[in-house]
Amino acid sequence: MCSDDTAKRQAKEIRSGKPGANLYNSAKPKSQSVNLGLELYVTRLVTYAVVLLVLGLTGCKVGWLIDRVAPDAIRDGKSYFEELRQRKVDQIVQSFDPGADKNSLRSDLGKVIALIPQQEPLGVETLGATAECKGSGVCTKLVTLEYRYPDRWILFQVTVSNRTGRYAITDLSIKPESMPLESINQFTLREKSWLHYAILLMALFSAGLAFYAFVLCIRTPIQKRKWLWIILTIIGFGKLGIEWSSGELWYKVLHISILPAGWGFDPDSPFMYVSIPAGAILFLLLRNHLRRMGTPALPITATPPTTSADQTESDSGQ
Repeated sequence: MCSDDTAKRQAKEIRSGKPGANLYNSAKPKSQSVNLGLELYVTRLVTYAVVLLVLGLTGCKVGWLIDRVAPDAIRDGKSYFEELRQRKVDQIVQSFDPGADKNSLRSDLGKVIALIPQQEPLGVETLGATAECKGSGVCTKLVTLEYRYPDRWILFQVTVSNRTGRYAITDLSIKPESMPLESINQFTLREKSWLHYAILLMALFSAGLAFYAFVLCIRTPIQKRKWLWIILTIIGFGKLGIEWSSGELWYKVLHISILPAGWGFDPDSPFMYVSIPAGAILFLLLRNHLRRMGTPALPITATPPTTSADQTESDSGQ
């Protein structure tokens, strides 16, 4: 049992920071506070993606969420449709790529406009909005909208690109339907083959593993570039997909996708894809190593040697 003088001396050393005191600095690294904003931003993006996947599998409409994720592309797509509906041919021609043949374009636009009623639609549903950018800075956006009329539905799809320095229309299409696309191509498991179930199970496993690694990465103490590891956990490599209506398989070997599983719609059929959750697998393999690098050393307290005088004083105190 230590005397009061010994305890006071040790407490004084701890306060003064001298050798023999706690050598571990418990202050949080600055990198943690710097990375906090990036972690919250990535968390928000992943939350949107997970909600999209869940709503798609449960058959809920997701147009309202796509509108929030890609508001500019959706707004421009609706503006182009209004120009077609109001027969503003000259204005819509100016929105096309400057390299397009104007005479041929006017002739084709006349056929497209004939399919659109002049009356205002009863409603519009956003079916999809995608963007693909290359290293040169050229981006291509694809927007799919569905307009509802009393006797028909109009499927409108427009593609824009900034390869000329500004975004311009490179392609658009109009397709009248007797019923909404959601009814024509329902995302259902009824009367589906074993390939549909195999892709679905692989997609759920891949997405689940990525989500598990994502949450685990947030909770793991990593000193350097933690935000980069968080992003890496949701990256997939390769792509295997299935057209949900026809059961046709397709694949891309050299492909990197954000989220290793997902679903979507094209004008002909909904589809589902799955990728190898390479980022999640890599993180789980290296997690223990990263944790050892990120976890500070345990507090070290050196107890000064007890002299014979201290021992005699301690005995006398007892």
